[in-house]
Amino acid sequence: MTAPPDKPVRPWRLATRLIRGVTGVVIGCLAIVTLMTAGFTKYEITERLDDSLQEVGERLQFAVLALNQQGPGHDVAHLSDIKPTSLAYQITDAAGHVLLRSSNAPAVRFTVPLASGFYMLPQFRVYVAPAAQADRFILVGEPRLHRTQATNKAILIAVLPIIGSVPCIWLLVIWIVRRGLRPLVRLQDEIRERGSGNLKPVPELALPVELSTIQVAVNSLLERLQKALSAERAFAANAAHELRNPIAALLAQAQMLRAASLQKTAGSSAAKPESPSAQPPADTTQRLDALISQIHRLSRTVEKLLQLSRAVAGTALRRDRFDLLPVLHVVADELDRPDHACPRIVIETDDLAHLDVLGDLDAAGILFRNLLENALRHSPQKSTVQVHVTASSAIPACCVTDAPAATGQAPTIEHSACVTIKNSCPPLAPELLNRLTDPFVRGNASTEGSGLGLAIARTIARQMAIRMDLFSPIPGQKDGFMVQLTFQKAPPRG
Repeated sequence: MTAPPDKPVRPWRLATRLIRGVTGVVIGCLAIVTLMTAGFTKYEITERLDDSLQEVGERLQFAVLALNQQGPGHDVAHLSDIKPTSLAYQITDAAGHVLLRSSNAPAVRFTVPLASGFYMLPQFRVYVAPAAQADRFILVGEPRLHRTQATNKAILIAVLPIIGSVPCIWLLVIWIVRRGLRPLVRLQDEIRERGSGNLKPVPELALPVELSTIQVAVNSLLERLQKALSAERAFAANAAHELRNPIAALLAQAQMLRAASLQKTAGSSAAKPESPSAQPPADTTQRLDALISQIHRLSRTVEKLLQLSRAVAGTALRRDRFDLLPVLHVVADELDRPDHACPRIVIETDDLAHLDVLGDLDAAGILFRNLLENALRHSPQKSTVQVHVTASSAIPACCVTDAPAATGQAPTIEHSACVTIKNSCPPLAPELLNRLTDPFVRGNASTEGSGLGLAIARTIARQMAIRMDLFSPIPGQKDGFMVQLTFQKAPPRG
């Protein structure tokens, strides 16, 4: 059986977990303390009330003497201000007859044994004490309503401060946790700012010992990353010079060999035109042409590989302010001279004088060069490549469409500029369109190319935080290919 897929880990906050954990533990401890306090208070109140019953019973000894002097017939003592919570008493003989009672006591003896001690009845808690006279007993009853009210009031007085302290404890826990996590938040902010060309070490933040090791490790990692990126950039730059020179020399030698072969063939033909055996083989020139063509292809492939290496090494991570329009015009002029009778690259800028964006100027030039070369190579001869530049304070209307697209970047932010590049070509299958930005994937195998142009463009677009969308066919048409680039505009000059 296959194992079930792992559930995605839900994001959580350390401060929230600490606050909940500490607050839960404190409230749990307070709940235990509250129960213990309530139990102890109930025990103490019961003991104090029992002492009061015993004291009242002892004080009623005089009533036994008065009863002996007055004789029978005076069995009810009428007391003023009798309440439901007032004590009740009875004086009985050994046979259980009530000789004297309070007005709130029942006429029949409390149903308890005539033995010294405390007894619990449904309505009263009764204390029985033998009187000084041998055949007399004193019974004092306390209404359970009074005992319950007194116990509850005492428990409430003891527990209410504990319960009332819970909100204060919760607020204090939040304040202490947030204050304790301030160094971690500062470290988080500093680390969040790293990347996108910022590989500076994290400054000293007066961190605790537990976080200072993280800061040291992050600074060490940033230093190693900076050295690695510098080494890769240096390698790409050195490799560009080291590889271009031998390839250029090889191309020059092949071209000279072809020119010499043609001169030799022409001289032999002029000296002895009737002798075909003196002419070189017929396929020598074709072989030299094929060699020169392959050298040109090798030169272009090496150049693309070096561009891809530079892009992967992070050459486009800078966040400088530059004007996008001159870069686009310079690249277009290099690929398609404007003095041609029928220029193939047509640029529309909507009367924009300048368009400042954030990114790296050189990387933007490499990006446009690869996209325009790709458009020229895969469009029919004498067809035009249309470039349209717009600027707005939100996502441009040209970038909102329901057509199938291959997106190379997260959704763009506000204050953006959109550049679209369109060329004519047969429509591409959706599966091929989704893989078109992978290295060595070509839209048309019969067309000359290395399959690296869009991969380089995608890498640079991701590093420059540019949204790159690919469409085929062009929205609203049945064929064609379109690339949309959404740049982050630079803030207005202040």
